[in-house]
Amino acid sequence: MKKISILVIIVFCSIYTAHSQELLLYRWVPSDSVKGNWGQNLSHWMHFYGAFGFVTPINQNVGSEIYFGKASNWELGLRYKKRITNWVAIGGNISYDFFNYRIEQNTNKTMPDTLFYDKQKILLHNFSLSPYIRFNFGRRGNKIGNYLDLGIFYNIVLGSAEKQRNTPDGLDRVKNKNLPYITHDYYGFYANIGIGRWVIYGKYNYSAVIIGNPIYNDIAPLTIGLQIGFF
Repeated sequence: MKKISILVIIVFCSIYTAHSQELLLYRWVPSDSVKGNWGQNLSHWMHFYGAFGFVTPINQNVGSEIYFGKASNWELGLRYKKRITNWVAIGGNISYDFFNYRIEQNTNKTMPDTLFYDKQKILLHNFSLSPYIRFNFGRRGNKIGNYLDLGIFYNIVLGSAEKQRNTPDGLDRVKNKNLPYITHDYYGFYANIGIGRWVIYGKYNYSAVIIGNPIYNDIAPLTIGLQIGFF
């Protein structure tokens, strides 16, 4: 009788132990798998970023020249990356993309007028969508590493304005909104060269920003600047 009782106790303990181990394994594996999908060099990665750059005079048109160093670009966005292989990823950005085009005052100026001001600038507020393909370089572990992004952007113009300082009419300041010669949307190409959180970027407007009047030449298309990732 004692032997039977001892045998029953051993069998009961074995079943209880096996059941406990099964529950432990069931709870641990899914949690570990989900957590392991997100990381700088894992399957998914997402972070905010900020950027500042200058519109360059490269390939600009006569009549719509900008002041280099005073025509600028600010951007704040969210970037997503999906790893395809260890060396290739795809992703996209959504961002607020702001341009301040400071117009040079000279005798060639035809856009947006031929008058002279102490200061004249065109402001653009854009909502931007920009998918890309990424090529990674070098060893990095679970770090963002070194990379090259090649992509396209599509900007929807949320608002536009022209600001004038000391006008020929004797006014100190004038601001015109919703400019009729600014397009509703435009697109182009861009490239990022990244080292960790730091990025040198360049973007080029392929379609026209200035439209409507045949005497208007388009604004300078190339912007170069610096980004920082917030992670």
